[in-house]
Amino acid sequence: MTEKDKKRENEIKEEKEHYTPSPYNYCDYRCDRCEHQKTCKVYKDEQERLIEHYVKGEDPHDPDVFMNDMKDIFDRTREMIMNIAQEEGFDLDSIEDVEVPHVDPKQYVLYCLAREYADEAHVFLKQLQQDGITEEAEDAFDDLMWYHTLIMAKAGRLVSTFEDDLRDEKMQEIEEKGTLSVIDKCIRVSRSALETMLSELPEYLQTIAELMDLLKRTEQQINKDIRQKVGS
Repeated sequence: MTEKDKKRENEIKEEKEHYTPSPYNYCDYRCDRCEHQKTCKVYKDEQERLIEHYVKGEDPHDPDVFMNDMKDIFDRTREMIMNIAQEEGFDLDSIEDVEVPHVDPKQYVLYCLAREYADEAHVFLKQLQQDGITEEAEDAFDDLMWYHTLIMAKAGRLVSTFEDDLRDEKMQEIEEKGTLSVIDKCIRVSRSALETMLSELPEYLQTIAELMDLLKRTEQQINKDIRQKVGS
């Protein structure tokens, strides 16, 4: 084993011991406010990438620098996949291509509720941008803006896995648990934001009440049956 291989082996061991394992579908992409920073490998790698560029006097957001970073990420991802395949005894060259079934998320009640909420919240946020908001409501506005489409995106991601019979049951369970946890966070933070807005912007009572009702119905659907289809 080369020194490079030994170093990589130690890095992998450290990652397994300290960092939350993939998949990272529990992520809400709001790194600056995330409570999982200390145990998130993605956050650690991103911060190290930024620091490295700053030390070199490079702008990490420069297109050429960004594209080089992407190449490095894809190369490392490929290496990771090859290593996993080797450890598990898979011959990737012998695996036949499998067509992944297309799933229309609008078949599912959960997605439809999340989509309806996202659409109505988007209209409300646009209205607030035009009318202006108080300083006391700015954080609530930011929270609502960040999470209103994420609920829909995560719900769509969740239901898109339901009809893939080739998926490993254990991995499916892990993914569902992670995705549902971030949807739950989206709902909690969004509800809190709406409650703040109700206090600071009472003139929008009707719209805020309707949005809170959609969040409640989405939450109830999760507790009832995430796989329920429209019309069933």
